[in-house]
Amino acid sequence: MATSEKLSRETRDNLNRNRDGRLSSRQWLQLITEPLTTLLLLSVPLTLIAGRYGPAGRLIVIALIGAFVLTMAMRALRFARVKLCYRVLFADGAQSRWKLWGKTALASKSGASIRFDHRLSGRLNVEPDQALHAYYVEAGGRRILLTAVPKRHPDAELAEPSIHFEQAGGIYYAD
Repeated sequence: MATSEKLSRETRDNLNRNRDGRLSSRQWLQLITEPLTTLLLLSVPLTLIAGRYGPAGRLIVIALIGAFVLTMAMRALRFARVKLCYRVLFADGAQSRWKLWGKTALASKSGASIRFDHRLSGRLNVEPDQALHAYYVEAGGRRILLTAVPKRHPDAELAEPSIHFEQAGGIYYAD
């Protein structure tokens, strides 16, 4: 994200919630529905095969739908209680612009590499060693990047945590 670009309305809405230590409803829905596409793709062959077995096949399909609902409910509970983390991170100078998948790697002030398994904020177009306001969650041994805004951006003050951030259970990393 270049510093002259305007923040999208979606990013502004997400930042307004994140800076108070909370997920926006859009982020929460994205987090709980993340595995749904993969589960649906994997279950299509099973559904087609089960349809040939009459009542027993219908029970298999109902059990599959129940598994989807249970998965979504468990993820909803987990992400309803998750704590947001805020940290000033720096863009890794070795990031490839052509890399469309894989983990996003940023660095802390101390130089420690912070890897994100997934990101909700879309593609990061940052310059090497650029400082970013970053909000993320740690869940299930994974880090998920929620929002990241360059510190030099004209609207960067919207990305700084509010006084309610830590009161809401947010974790502020000063390193």
